[in-house]
Amino acid sequence: MSVFRFRLNFLIALRKQREEEAAVKLARRLASIAELLETIEATRLKIAEMTEAVKSHAQLGRLTGPLIKLYSDFQANLQKELKKNEELLALSRREEAKERLALTKAVVARQLIEKTKERRQEAFEIEARYEEQKNLEELSTAARIRRLEEMGLNNGDNQTK
Repeated sequence: MSVFRFRLNFLIALRKQREEEAAVKLARRLASIAELLETIEATRLKIAEMTEAVKSHAQLGRLTGPLIKLYSDFQANLQKELKKNEELLALSRREEAKERLALTKAVVARQLIEKTKERRQEAFEIEARYEEQKNLEELSTAARIRRLEEMGLNNGDNQTK
């Protein structure tokens, strides 16, 4: 009995490789987004802490002109950093959507070839079963003919004696 061989296994392997590459790329993007979110949250906490520090200095009466200038410069830098990180996050989210789409396409492409393989294997197995059934029927017919001939010869031998 012949064995099923799918000639496009290399294509399945190639598509799996592309799918894995897309998955790794997406995972890196998600890690980058998580890192950006942490940075943004840390920056917001710094701004909140600085605001509280200014309030406490104001309540204690230790708020001077140079200290206000220092706090305002630091807060402006934090706001710039926050804005830059939020823009980077928005860009990363757009890239994430593209990478998710690429991963989905890679998965679909691989599954398409695997379905083709499954269909061809099913057709091969059906054909093999059909051939096996045909062979069994031929053997059965040959055995029946042989038995009939043997019975005919035996009956013929008994009649000639």
